[in-house]
Amino acid sequence: MWYAIVLGIGGVIGFCAGLFGIGGALIATPLLKILVEMPPMLALATPLPTALPSSISGTVAYYKAKLIDFSIVRFVIAGALPANLLGTWLTQFTSGQAMMLYTGCFMMLVGVTFFVRSWLLQEQTREKNTSPAILLVIGVIAGFLSGFLAIGGGLVMVPLFVRLCGMRFKQATATSLFCVAILSIPGTLGHWYLGHIDWKAACVLALASTPASFLGAKAAIRLRNQTLERIYGTFMISFAVYFLWRQYAGM
Repeated sequence: MWYAIVLGIGGVIGFCAGLFGIGGALIATPLLKILVEMPPMLALATPLPTALPSSISGTVAYYKAKLIDFSIVRFVIAGALPANLLGTWLTQFTSGQAMMLYTGCFMMLVGVTFFVRSWLLQEQTREKNTSPAILLVIGVIAGFLSGFLAIGGGLVMVPLFVRLCGMRFKQATATSLFCVAILSIPGTLGHWYLGHIDWKAACVLALASTPASFLGAKAAIRLRNQTLERIYGTFMISFAVYFLWRQYAGM
């Protein structure tokens, strides 16, 4: 039964990561905490190693469609890597209960974001602006959140790539997913060093999330369904409320 639950969680986070470019590992943390009763810090960081194979799987689909903008990756990663290490380091000074509350609040933000994506992700008819300064700032924000909350950082990168850099949505999603693959490496190593990863569960999650991410990316290339996004956003908000209520009730 344990394997079936973790495989199911892996499938969900992989498909969501490939389809939307965000919100994959973020969902896994409360699911592992509630369904598998995993300790808070393990629930937080165990999904992180799955980000590498699942994001690579999704990236392959986007690469074949020639949607990844490799010219901006080096600037984003230059800002993201040190911020990622800082965020990871700070988790050791934060209680597991507090990390679960931060995760729940961030899930709420993700859900709300899906209702304003029509504005955040509105493609603009202006010249593409990929100045190093903007890309470095985006990288710092995404990198810190990636390390501190053990998430991919796509929630930050995708809308900012579109709004600030003038990128097309699918190109922003594809480029973000490639950056997530890189950021998952230092984040995983850092949390592993801190003892925050259950490798047995991580391997089972990866087994399901990797093919699911490829399928999600293939679906995203073909269509962008606003109704589906709003359903997903509603689920995220509802689940965040439930998860936060459970955390407060257990305090």
